[in-house]
Amino acid sequence: MDDSRPIEEELRELRLRADEDFLEPDGVREAGRHQLDLPELGLRVSVTRSRYPNRPDGIDQYAVTMSRPELDRPPGNQEVEMVLSSAFGAAAGMAVERSGGSSRIRMFRVPASLPGNDQSVSATS
Repeated sequence: MDDSRPIEEELRELRLRADEDFLEPDGVREAGRHQLDLPELGLRVSVTRSRYPNRPDGIDQYAVTMSRPELDRPPGNQEVEMVLSSAFGAAAGMAVERSGGSSRIRMFRVPASLPGNDQSVSATS
């Protein structure tokens, strides 16, 4: 698929799909991760919005996974920063990296709400 939109727009739309899935599940399938390949950066990004832990009192967060399709090396810090800031705006500064099973995959948790603001990131960026 030829997508000539800017990477920033593609990443915002990826987050918005995760928001829609979380806020208005279609009931046909279980909510899941939304994935985007960014050939320009050599990255695959997936985003899921859910409560962590997965129960009603869990914290509304995004789970973000970044890898290279070849899994030959992890994404670099500049790439990670660009992806997170494009997709999450101000909330990117509150992303917390999680340890993973592979040294070639980077995983993050990003809050879906900004401190002092009850609105979702999607409504503020």
